[in-house]
Amino acid sequence: MTHAADFRVLSELLTGQTPLDQAAADAHRTRLETHYPAAVARLIDTYRTVSAEIDPAAALFAAVNADPELARIARETLAIWYSAQFTRPDNTQAGPETPARYRDALIWQVIRAHPLSAAPVPGGYGYWAQHP
Repeated sequence: MTHAADFRVLSELLTGQTPLDQAAADAHRTRLETHYPAAVARLIDTYRTVSAEIDPAAALFAAVNADPELARIARETLAIWYSAQFTRPDNTQAGPETPARYRDALIWQVIRAHPLSAAPVPGGYGYWAQHP
């Protein structure tokens, strides 16, 4: 598999959500690699190693918990999928890349709610300023 496909499958294992969109996976991987190039590669390599195990999720969990660098990039991978943002190595926030990425964040599917400021009503954002 390629880094792109492996990152998507790894993300499905980490998030517990399937199927994940490949275009979103590519965008998230690219953003994370900008700030964590070696860590993303190591996480993907670790996934490749544990994917042959009887319980790849448990093996990945053990590998990530045994290595602080892998734990950090696994957390940031989860953060970008669930919230469309992550924390850079200098501890500053990298916000959502686009409003669409924010609206597509997994958190909204999991909690079964619409994104804040993106109500599913005619007019969308700012609907509260219009009289019914």
